[in-house]
Amino acid sequence: QGAGIVGVIAFFVLSGYLITNVLVGDIERHRKIRYGRFYAHRAFRLVPALVSLLGVYAIVELATDVLGDRSKGIVGYTVLAGLGYLKDLPLPFDVSMAIGPLWTLAVEEQFYLIWPALLVLALRRNRQGRLIGWSAAVALFLMSASVLAMVTLAPQLHSLVYALPTTWGLGLIIGSALRLYRVHVFSWFTGRWPRRAALLGSVAVLAALIFFPKANETPAFMFIGGPLAMAASAVLVALAGSRTAVMPKWTRPVQLLGTVSYAAYLWNYAVILWLNGGSTADLPPFIAVSAIVVTLLIAVISWHTVERLGRIARARFDQHYSARHYPDRQQSGSAASRHG
Repeated sequence: QGAGIVGVIAFFVLSGYLITNVLVGDIERHRKIRYGRFYAHRAFRLVPALVSLLGVYAIVELATDVLGDRSKGIVGYTVLAGLGYLKDLPLPFDVSMAIGPLWTLAVEEQFYLIWPALLVLALRRNRQGRLIGWSAAVALFLMSASVLAMVTLAPQLHSLVYALPTTWGLGLIIGSALRLYRVHVFSWFTGRWPRRAALLGSVAVLAALIFFPKANETPAFMFIGGPLAMAASAVLVALAGSRTAVMPKWTRPVQLLGTVSYAAYLWNYAVILWLNGGSTADLPPFIAVSAIVVTLLIAVISWHTVERLGRIARARFDQHYSARHYPDRQQSGSAASRHG
């Protein structure tokens, strides 16, 4: 169970790095962030698979009520929370366990409603350091306030505090800082032995956390274990980002898993619940293996169907966007293709 905590931490650090990389690239090439294109790309990538999950969930529950969600009257609320990226927030209504993991997606998307504008302002004024420092300070303050409120008022609400965006803002900021200062950070890992030591040390930190599945229920995790694991994840991202050699062939299966990982993330929890009668506890081995197989099968189908439609729509959007905003480039490209 502790592996889930490690996965969440690594996800947020990597996400902060990758999306900030996209934003910085836009600024370097166009001296601005093309907000319409950025958010359109996010939608084309995320929404098709998400809508598919929520649509199938609604059909299954309304038709069979496997999880009892139809009887509870929460199918509509669940779809609303999923589509609205609200799962990480305290809601005035109940939602299904089937979309439990979507809180991480909600945290990420809420962060990217704020971060692009702050980033472009900081880069224009060459104040990246201040942006990272103040953002980290605000994230730590809000997290401290929420943890303090939990400890003094409602200790049983640890799971609610764990999923709040304020708890994970620091991980996203660490990933973003790594991208902004990657030239400097990558220089720390130029030698063979420093790279090996960093790899072993960061893996050891994250592996140790796996053996504490309830660590996220303690305030110590929020202030010590979590930031330490975020730093270890940042080291792994730096080691990967500064790598120059081609990835070995034996990693190909892992790369393929990464390709379909978004749909696997969306579907896995719902698949487990449906196969195990509405519970994720005490999974029989056959159910556990079946859930993995079914999840991967659905993820592959999703990649080649609804997610493929999203990629096609994104390509067409880019063509329309370029023709509208950069007509000179479009004409020169057409001329080059005619004379090529």
